[in-house]
Amino acid sequence: MLLKNNVCKKDIFCLIDKYSRVISRVEAEMLLEYLFNCARIDLYIRDFKVDKTIEKLYDSLVSRRMSGEPVQYITGRAEFMGLDFIVTKDVLIPRPETEILVSEIINSSRFPAREPLAGHSNNNKETKFSHLQYSSSGHESISREQSQEVKILDLCTGCGNIAVSLSKLMPQAEIVATDISEAALKIAEKNALRHDLSDRIKFYKGNLFNALIFATFARHRNNGGLSINTDIKQESVVKNPKFDIIVCNPPYIKEGELPYLQKEVKVEPEIALNGGRDGLDFYRVIAKESHRYLEKGGSILLEIGFGQKKGIENIFSSYNIFEIYKVIKDFSGIERAVCLKTLT
Repeated sequence: MLLKNNVCKKDIFCLIDKYSRVISRVEAEMLLEYLFNCARIDLYIRDFKVDKTIEKLYDSLVSRRMSGEPVQYITGRAEFMGLDFIVTKDVLIPRPETEILVSEIINSSRFPAREPLAGHSNNNKETKFSHLQYSSSGHESISREQSQEVKILDLCTGCGNIAVSLSKLMPQAEIVATDISEAALKIAEKNALRHDLSDRIKFYKGNLFNALIFATFARHRNNGGLSINTDIKQESVVKNPKFDIIVCNPPYIKEGELPYLQKEVKVEPEIALNGGRDGLDFYRVIAKESHRYLEKGGSILLEIGFGQKKGIENIFSSYNIFEIYKVIKDFSGIERAVCLKTLT
């Protein structure tokens, strides 16, 4: 929605105050940015004409928000790592917690990777996430002199927020991103184009690692898991599909909890939320298949849900080829990311 501003002595804060009890000030500002097609700072340093037409339009936006529609879907935009992303109802809305994965990859690529810690649950290094203070967009890009060449696979890319952010901030990263949703991949490609990264990220359609091969796969529930049709001859799409890092923010909500989610979350695509009976379906596939696509000593970084660390640890430890070297907590103190390395 693009409205040209008209200079006027009357400010717009009457609109913010009008609904101050039902929506947050941040959301009000986001809606006004959208309405006036301006930056947030402009709301405070410029004057905008507020007439009955504009007030009616703002009322309609607030009404949509009050009905449960996330403000990001209303405006078609979401911020992640200080970057602006196109979002639609075909993709999951990027969350601040997911920035943990991006920041950890950036930091680990700036210096030699840490050695895995001995043991699992009792010896895992737990770190509470805190942003480094970066410049301009809020996050400092790594120069070519600082960074190591690194190949990254982003599974369940959605709108491409992880892949695009990493490509933007890591100039020597070679990135492949996959998603089962064609609609989501179209949005991801638009975001890559938006940030002039189309030539640096390759997008492939398919379920997790299946996107890297020419084959037809069946995706259905089978005793709480994902079934892969392995009877079909497979041919690599990606030449030498070995990666230094695999990163994924998979669906991890328990299937039985979906009806009880907040109404704002319910409007997001179920395919991006449903992690199966116990929420761990996708972690099982990643644990089983990832060694085929990781370089020796490669890393896996995964976002996880509340209380899922132990279950994920058990899944990966059963293969005897992975070790958790770090667990990162979010700002609320919840274990939100698990970092693993291969032992062979």
